[in-house]
Amino acid sequence: MIKKKVTVVLAFCIILLSAVFTGKGEAQAAGSYTLQVNKGTNVVTVFRDGKPDRAFVCSVGSATPIGTFYTPNKLRWHVLDGPSYGQYCTRITGGFLFHSVWYYVNGNYASQSYVQYNKLGTTASHGCVRLTVADAKWIYDNCPLGTKVTIIYGSASNDPLGKPEAIKIPAKYGSRGWDPTDPMAGNPYSSLRPSIDVSGAQTKIAYGSEFNPYAGIVGRDSLGNDISHKLTSNGTVNTKKVGSYRITYIITDALGRSASAEVVYTVADTQGATIKGVKKSQQKEYNSTLKLRAKVKAYTVDKKNLTKNIQIKIVYPKGKTEKIYRKSTIKLKKLGTYKINYYVTNPNNGMETKVTSKVTVKDTKKPKFTGVASRKTFEYNAVKNLKYGVKAKLVSGKNMTSKIVVKIKVPGGKKYKKLSETAYKKYKFSKTGTYYVQFSVTNPYNKKAVAQKETAITIRDTKKPQITGITAAKTVEYKDVLNLKDKVTAKLLSGKDMTSAIAIKVKAPGESQFQLLNTAAYTSYCFHTLGVYSVEYSVANPDNQNAVAVKTMEVTVKDTKAPVISGVKEQLQVTTGEGLDLRKDVTAALLSGIDVTAQIKITVKTPDGKEAEWKEAGAYTFNQTGSYKIIYTAINPDGGAQVKAEMTVVAAEGEKPAVSPQNGQEVKEGLKAGN
Repeated sequence: MIKKKVTVVLAFCIILLSAVFTGKGEAQAAGSYTLQVNKGTNVVTVFRDGKPDRAFVCSVGSATPIGTFYTPNKLRWHVLDGPSYGQYCTRITGGFLFHSVWYYVNGNYASQSYVQYNKLGTTASHGCVRLTVADAKWIYDNCPLGTKVTIIYGSASNDPLGKPEAIKIPAKYGSRGWDPTDPMAGNPYSSLRPSIDVSGAQTKIAYGSEFNPYAGIVGRDSLGNDISHKLTSNGTVNTKKVGSYRITYIITDALGRSASAEVVYTVADTQGATIKGVKKSQQKEYNSTLKLRAKVKAYTVDKKNLTKNIQIKIVYPKGKTEKIYRKSTIKLKKLGTYKINYYVTNPNNGMETKVTSKVTVKDTKKPKFTGVASRKTFEYNAVKNLKYGVKAKLVSGKNMTSKIVVKIKVPGGKKYKKLSETAYKKYKFSKTGTYYVQFSVTNPYNKKAVAQKETAITIRDTKKPQITGITAAKTVEYKDVLNLKDKVTAKLLSGKDMTSAIAIKVKAPGESQFQLLNTAAYTSYCFHTLGVYSVEYSVANPDNQNAVAVKTMEVTVKDTKAPVISGVKEQLQVTTGEGLDLRKDVTAALLSGIDVTAQIKITVKTPDGKEAEWKEAGAYTFNQTGSYKIIYTAINPDGGAQVKAEMTVVAAEGEKPAVSPQNGQEVKEGLKAGN
């Protein structure tokens, strides 16, 4: 109750103060300072004698009024919405004040909301202008009553000194409850200082490399926030000059506190020496002389000449071990590739550089062929490796087989076509006639030294024709009529059409012999017997009567369609209590004549709407008066196709009525039947 009374009294006081200080009369500005609040950017700019003097980051609210006002009073601690409390309050107009970020407890410096403090710089208040304690205190201390306050909704262009940064309070410090800028004794943040972590700096720099002085350097403000972007430095590093360089790093945080650190960087020669003038590869004549040191030089990155320190080692053709060679020239007495290795050691760091020159010694005479036959014969569509058994080598013994060029001229062609390795290794002879295969190889050391050989290859087509369009097995319905030659074709491997020469034979179920069909028979063949038919297709190669292609198709004939129910009346009338044999004269059969009467299922739907299957062999008694539905269902056991027939039976009390004209009329085939 006491707390409620206090709240009412405080509210009354706030209303009273608002009434006192919201008059329409304009007070005269006091002192040399004026204040501008920019709602659009959350920045307060202090002007001294009309010139921008300093700027504060703030948090306004959507309710913050726009206009020009004159401060009417100040309050050291003051109750705010919530209730909450603020320090260093300077009234702008009515209930709108400059004040610190709010506190939970009046007069308790360790009860500030750090979450709201971290919102400084954004729109977050209920209408007052929130500031850091230091900035609110500055206005409280330096701007007397009557100071002019202009509130605008502008942009960054209206803030001549820009937008200051407010230091952020990490969550780990949130429980402290202090404003980091509060000068009050006991502030736990007062002893904290910014820091610069240089442990990530790469202090050894390669000569001539790119250097970023801030790489690996981390700057943090007094509360531990990363503010590396504020780092500045003194000193430079010349990566083109070996030596040590000192750089001093400096950082100042939003609290105005500074820190510095020094790093010594060393530029060093970290590379091997450079050897120039060595040809990576070259070709020389067999038994010629090579000058090994002509135009070959070696240097360090700082231009120290190491040419005299170069050592030469050689790996001879077909050899694996390098040997030291001290002479400046060498006689090339072996065919193949010499590996001439040049070595030099950088005295600055002990690194060894190796450069290799591959010298290929050549033979310029025509190569020689072996394994080329003058004539060959193959079957049509044969796939052959045209180069099989063919070899070539230089006079000096170097194997040139892999360099053989294969060309071919097809039957009827006028020009030779060069074949790729893939093509000649699996060449398919797709035409009949004579092919000409040409082999050639060029001496790699003398393009004019070309060896050439030719083979004539005759291609014949004597194999069985190919029959297509036949499936191994097919299923048809009883009495289906098919064209047995539909989509069936035959041709020789060389492409000649043999379809018209196809002979068709059929062996029906139960028969032991195939019967040859004429055109009329096989184009409209009727499968009138249940079981499996064998259909044989055959065609012979006209150039080789022993090459006969034969294919057989198995055709299974089934009767899978819905049965036919006979003997079901469309409508009957009986006397209540009368019995009737529901199966009498009712039969069912498949299209092929197979009787399925025994499989008929009878369902009775009584006048009261109940439905049940009637499985009895005797008469069914109609005990209820009204209309009965008798449903007959027959199912094909092969595939499950079914048919239904329905009979209506009307049971009436008393004497059996005369049968109407349609009474007793039999349901015709298909009547009221469905799958």
